[in-house]
Amino acid sequence: MDQEHAARLIELAYASVGVEPRSTVDQNLIDCNVLVSECPVDNHWGWDVLSEIFHYGTRSIPLAALPGNERAWAEFYLEHCHHVLASPKPSENIEQYASGGIELPSFGDNTQFEHVLERRQTVRSFLDKPVPLEVVSHLLQFSLGFMPSREVNAPDDLSMTLCRRRCSPSGGGLNATEGYLYVNNVMGLAPGIYYYDSSRHALHLCTDCLPSLGTVLAGQHFANNLPVGLFLTSRFDKYWWKYPHSRAYRMALIEVGHIAQTFQFIATDQGLGTWLTGAMDEDAIEPLLKLGNSAEQLLFFVGAGFSDGSHTPKSLRDLMSARTSHEVMS
Repeated sequence: MDQEHAARLIELAYASVGVEPRSTVDQNLIDCNVLVSECPVDNHWGWDVLSEIFHYGTRSIPLAALPGNERAWAEFYLEHCHHVLASPKPSENIEQYASGGIELPSFGDNTQFEHVLERRQTVRSFLDKPVPLEVVSHLLQFSLGFMPSREVNAPDDLSMTLCRRRCSPSGGGLNATEGYLYVNNVMGLAPGIYYYDSSRHALHLCTDCLPSLGTVLAGQHFANNLPVGLFLTSRFDKYWWKYPHSRAYRMALIEVGHIAQTFQFIATDQGLGTWLTGAMDEDAIEPLLKLGNSAEQLLFFVGAGFSDGSHTPKSLRDLMSARTSHEVMS
């Protein structure tokens, strides 16, 4: 909020003046729901106002101009990196532990799981190659699906959802994370966004109006040909029900992170490359997910597909190469 709008808010709060319908500043405050004609009776947010301010204040990345294509994104990103590197770098913790310490034994990737851990990496270059439906089913079952062998015995009056367990940990056993499958190039599935029903291991079509990922993920157009991905949301009301203190907001974020990591391990084991991002335009994505509960909020995206293994998009590699060649010629 700039000084003009902040000063006007203070004036409205303390100077006993009314809203001016012809004032551009007042109209801006009304459009953003900072000024409302009536105080809401039912607050949909179950934690304190600090967590609410943080959540809604960080919903979308404010970009003056969203990159319209992959080349524009590469130019924007390279300029951003140059700007960051021009400022002093934060110190490293290891600087205060420069000598001494207890040396520990090292291990190689001796087991299959250790080999998967070593191979997992974030890539940003995907091939136009479809992913088999069986692989997608595998991804969903072991990232968000419930494991019958881990079901908990509980009293009859306890919800079945609270008795089920996933491969990833969940705060309070609430299973508050939900998944919406982005399908762009999957064998046997029409393009669209599907809700994943983890109780029945089934998909429900939300929309067949599939946006290019770059337009809804902060201009990251290198992901436009990503064959499959997962929008991860959290049912905050489940946390509000059990944990009224807003520290539980952290647990919602951590739970989504656990599931995103499990998704990446499964994808890596299936021979896919993975990419993940928190840079999203929630206002554009949420209508596509058909969220029916205002307490369900979008938090993260993770995708997978066959890849050439490059962590740098081709557009960025080409731009960096061109600039290097120009500098050499100069």
